[in-house]
Amino acid sequence: MRKFLLSLTVLCMALLAPLSLQSQAQTAAAATLAPARVIVKFKAGSALLRERALSVTQQHANRAEALGQRMGMALRSGAGVAERTQVLLANGVTSADLAQRLSREGDVEYAVVDQRRRRLAAPSDPLYAAGVPGNGPAVGQWYLRAPVGTVQSSLDVEAAWAVSTGSAAVVVAVLDTGVRFDHPDLQRAAAGGNLLPGYDMISDLDVANDGNGRDADPSDPGDWLTLAEVSQVGGPFYQCDTTAEDSSWHGTQTAGLVGALVNNGIGMAGVGRNVQVLPVRVLGKCGGFDSDIIPGMRWAAGLSVPGVPANPNPARVLNLSLGGEGACTAAYRDVVAEINAAGAVVVASAGNTAGHAVNEPANCPGVIAVASVRHVGTKVGFSDIGSEIAISAPGGNCVTSVGACLYPILTTVNAGTTTPVVASAAYTDSFNPTLGTSFSAPLVAATAGLMLSAQPALTPAEVRSLLRSSARSFPTTGGATGTQQCTAPQFNSSGQPVDQFECYCTTSTCGAGMLDAGAALRAVLARVGIVANITLTTANPLAAQALTLSSASTALAAGSGGVVSYAWSIVDGGGIAQAFTTATNGPTAALTPSAAGAFVVRLTVQDSAGNSSSTQARVTVQAATPTPVPPPDPVVASSGGGGTLGVEWLALLLSAVLALRASAHQRADLRRSANDGRRADCEAYVLRHDRELLADKRGAG
Repeated sequence: MRKFLLSLTVLCMALLAPLSLQSQAQTAAAATLAPARVIVKFKAGSALLRERALSVTQQHANRAEALGQRMGMALRSGAGVAERTQVLLANGVTSADLAQRLSREGDVEYAVVDQRRRRLAAPSDPLYAAGVPGNGPAVGQWYLRAPVGTVQSSLDVEAAWAVSTGSAAVVVAVLDTGVRFDHPDLQRAAAGGNLLPGYDMISDLDVANDGNGRDADPSDPGDWLTLAEVSQVGGPFYQCDTTAEDSSWHGTQTAGLVGALVNNGIGMAGVGRNVQVLPVRVLGKCGGFDSDIIPGMRWAAGLSVPGVPANPNPARVLNLSLGGEGACTAAYRDVVAEINAAGAVVVASAGNTAGHAVNEPANCPGVIAVASVRHVGTKVGFSDIGSEIAISAPGGNCVTSVGACLYPILTTVNAGTTTPVVASAAYTDSFNPTLGTSFSAPLVAATAGLMLSAQPALTPAEVRSLLRSSARSFPTTGGATGTQQCTAPQFNSSGQPVDQFECYCTTSTCGAGMLDAGAALRAVLARVGIVANITLTTANPLAAQALTLSSASTALAAGSGGVVSYAWSIVDGGGIAQAFTTATNGPTAALTPSAAGAFVVRLTVQDSAGNSSSTQARVTVQAATPTPVPPPDPVVASSGGGGTLGVEWLALLLSAVLALRASAHQRADLRRSANDGRRADCEAYVLRHDRELLADKRGAG
């Protein structure tokens, strides 16, 4: 405890140091300790692009050498980003200075600093109605159900599922810390889950923490940091944070909100239900660099990345629960425009710095930026706001100042403190809550996946428009006493952003309204007339037993005239489904899977008005004697939002820390807090980008 309090004292002293002195020290450290990193895009006609016969690695090296000779400095090549875009590194200069110098070169279209970004956390599933036994929350997955009473911001997902339960033909990419494929509520698609193989795009070995660079394994090995790592002068994580922290399992949390298995008798329900989830690992220890995130975005959408195999499962939706401060750079504008042109939707978290400006890349044109609202519909204390926000969604909030958190976002997680616990069936709960805009974004991304399942022809602009036009209006009452209307992000006389906690949202600060998944899907149905859905007449299909598939849940718009034709087919038999045993042109079709495994079927229907719709479903088959599902592991901590620490909050932080002395578990929880707000006796939100720590009163968060 003495060591912990000593570390806290050092932190407090650092936070009270004059900002100008801190800035000068950081600039000096950058010049002497860390190589400058810049993302450079060469002009199409540049002579440096002519060496086509060489390998990609050699081309990059030659460009760096030639450009460095011209500029009179030593440049090294880094990771490839796109066909004409790569990372350049240099010593003895800051990244900002190097970017300015490179921008003046005639061969260069743009040069931007390669910055770190940080992770910004009724079916039969038992946790849907009520949380983890003994740990809660008592309201379970409150954020998915229909609004009722004081709960006004929930999604009404059952109304959305009445239109579409999601299609296995639609892919939602989760660009994050990777995922735990062994969580029983996720699982690989080949084994009956919703997780596709994905890719690990992290090129820096220290950040990757898995012993290698870019490869085809996006498994999350953990992103913990030790005190030695953040204190070692000249080390890769020097000043990355002020304290040690445990692994966040952030990607597993966001993936669960999109694609946790539904009606499997365990755990929670994912919003996307039958959509497939593509994990793309772009964040590791201390976050991730833009030069890994941007290629990850390209790869996820099916665009080319130098030296990386093509993505066989391009995503229609990309979820980015990450970000950092600053205006949208040319590099992000470039990639978002390409992804939108390819037909993919980009969704990103607004940021967790307590009402400050929207983070990059959420502030980029073409991105659906998502802010967080409390259960009553007011802005959550940690959420950032601004005119760039498209829509808001639940981000979790606790209400009470002590004891259980009442309205967290329950989701999948791993029980490991540093390295993962194998096959961990853990979920976040009321005592280890998931809070932050990181967990609002995947709710929107998954809803977009359902919309594209209902109508694959929707463009990114149409998805955005339908989400906004169907959104539920923000409330003007129900907040804590004294709650004011939200305003645009403000700055004080010293030029520092002003914290803005709970407030009543407006359409100019929190987007068009609160996400209403049911209304969004009904709007799609009204456009298309009919939406195909597949249901199973057997809840748990078994090997060697006949299975009937039904079209009974197909949704019809008013006046559609009913279904007039059906067509069933097997897309991927998975080695266990060879052919149907009945006719394939009726409302039902039957087959007998030969063994345990998974297969994919397609249903196409047409109504009397000539409207048609297709969907795909992945069917999981168990052995004739199913293996019992083990009980869930104890629920462990999650991650949350970020923010700054004003001097006026320092006493509150110290009081909260002293209150934690009675519980070693809570002390560890506070130390683990990272980018998505985690609550102790006060809600603490940590941002490890430019600022350090924010203590937000429970009622405001």
